[in-house]
Amino acid sequence: MGPMLQNSKDGTSAPRTEDSRPAEVDLRPNRVLPPKAVKTSPASESRLNDRFRRSLSQKRTPNVVLVGVLSAALLLGLIGFALHFVWVVAIIVMALGLGYTLANSRRDRIDVVNKRAEDRSVAT
Repeated sequence: MGPMLQNSKDGTSAPRTEDSRPAEVDLRPNRVLPPKAVKTSPASESRLNDRFRRSLSQKRTPNVVLVGVLSAALLLGLIGFALHFVWVVAIIVMALGLGYTLANSRRDRIDVVNKRAEDRSVAT
């Protein structure tokens, strides 16, 4: 939340932050700077350091497991990439095979027509 304007005893308004400390006012209009940092007590600083130390010392997952999972993902990705090329090659081979099959069937039909024509010419 932004600074609150509170009335003072003499009727003027001075910008103040939520904890009612006076805020610094910049010379540029409509700009209020945040209050300066307040020194903390050694006890609260010690508690904060303890919390940081505890949270930083906890390991979420062992590094060995993380490396294993990443290695498995890389291996499976490479296998998938290789299989992708196998699929592309398989499609090309099927297309070539279908082309040869169609060409063979057309040649067979032409051979049948030529044989019938030859049989007619021999019979007459």
